[in-house]
Amino acid sequence: MTSDLERRGTHWLGAKRIDLESCASTNDEAARFARAGAIHGTVVIAERQDAGRGRDGRAWASPIGGLYFSAVMRPPLPLADVPPLTLAIGIAVCDAARAFGAAAQLKWPNDVLVADQKLAGVLVETQSQGGRLDSVIVGIGVNLEVVPPEVAHRATALHVERERFIAELIAQLEVWTDRYIACGLEMIVPAWQERMAPGLSARATINGVSTVGELAGIDGDGALLLRDPSGIVHRVRSGDVEVIRPLPGSDRVLSPDA
Repeated sequence: MTSDLERRGTHWLGAKRIDLESCASTNDEAARFARAGAIHGTVVIAERQDAGRGRDGRAWASPIGGLYFSAVMRPPLPLADVPPLTLAIGIAVCDAARAFGAAAQLKWPNDVLVADQKLAGVLVETQSQGGRLDSVIVGIGVNLEVVPPEVAHRATALHVERERFIAELIAQLEVWTDRYIACGLEMIVPAWQERMAPGLSARATINGVSTVGELAGIDGDGALLLRDPSGIVHRVRSGDVEVIRPLPGSDRVLSPDA
């Protein structure tokens, strides 16, 4: 019998798959397997997580029904070139959701939205030895069929059969990871901007002053561009900025977790 992955033409991602009923974090499990020598393309999938996390250590609600997925990758990249890989991963998750009819869009740097509601998040972590990259752990959480009650006011779910979505996600991840490794940000940036959610703002510290401005895309190095109220466009680093959502018809803004 031909598998979904064979039909989709995937080659390395998902070559080994580890399914868990539950764990603290699939990223932690994947990192542990990577340290033990797991091959490039190993994926870890859990039914639920007890301590799922997102960017900056924020908790990621992980009840049964969602998809909690991490991949071990060993790309031929210097450490400095790993952070922009998050953009390519975001495109892959977005396109996987779109394959099932979702009007998915990207929120910098690592969220997938549908109608301003969070559908999925990405967390990319690295392991290195002696200044050299050993492995990249790509973590993805997707709300499938269920929206955790604690985030119901700002999240949505994709209603699709789990294994069908996993097969599509793996195929898209392989395509966009390979493109980034082969071509760098030159191919990734325009693709990411085409999928960027409109109407988002961000708060950043610019020249020592906290400024709220309109998102104006990303530059050729993957840095966020912020247009301040005077119309000046600033290039900001991830550590200096947080994306916020404007309330419809209001100047008031919500925090990233609102």
